[in-house]
Amino acid sequence: MPSQRAELDVRGYRNEPLEYRYRRQADKPAGLGLLLPGMGYGLAHPGLRYSALLLDELGFDTFGLETRYNSETFKNASDEEALAWLGADVAGALAAARAARDSSRLCIVAKSLGTLGLHLLLSGEPLPPQTSLVWLTPLLQYPEVRESIRQQASHSLVVIGTADPHYRKDWLDELAAAGATLLVLEGADHVFENTGDALASVGNLEQIVGGMKAFLQAHPGL
Repeated sequence: MPSQRAELDVRGYRNEPLEYRYRRQADKPAGLGLLLPGMGYGLAHPGLRYSALLLDELGFDTFGLETRYNSETFKNASDEEALAWLGADVAGALAAARAARDSSRLCIVAKSLGTLGLHLLLSGEPLPPQTSLVWLTPLLQYPEVRESIRQQASHSLVVIGTADPHYRKDWLDELAAAGATLLVLEGADHVFENTGDALASVGNLEQIVGGMKAFLQAHPGL
């Protein structure tokens, strides 16, 4: 049977309700998929949309946190408040999804700003041993993000384009040496597009979904 939408009470920073999409498998799920958005890159954008569809296809319950970070309030917040805000939101999303139906297997897909949120999650309570991490265009200029990937290298798939402002070959070489799986998209920018080449842009999405599927199937138990 196909998965169904379900409603949860999800709270984040300042106990504010969060916008989300949660789909629950009719039968016992393969795991829980958590999707964390970028600043202006939400669940309707293709990198997260097709990641969610893949996880659903593989039998995961899926919880997608919608972005609320492309606002003047968030942009004008101090660094300390912005981190507290982001950390509370991603922790609240994970807590709500796991309380609905806990699973020993977890897959977290984070995009851009969401990768900083993923770092904050990893800095908190330990996640299940069977956790897969997909870092979509990670904010590699933050040393703490690179360190989180290194520490979770065997669990991590890193996806980035060579035209992304956060792309640096030496950083990726370090992550690969630590054991992370890399998917480097030639010519792709921060939203997985190759300027002036629609077919290549569509091909990037195919590579992302295919690479993510291969990664999850190669590490079924982690």
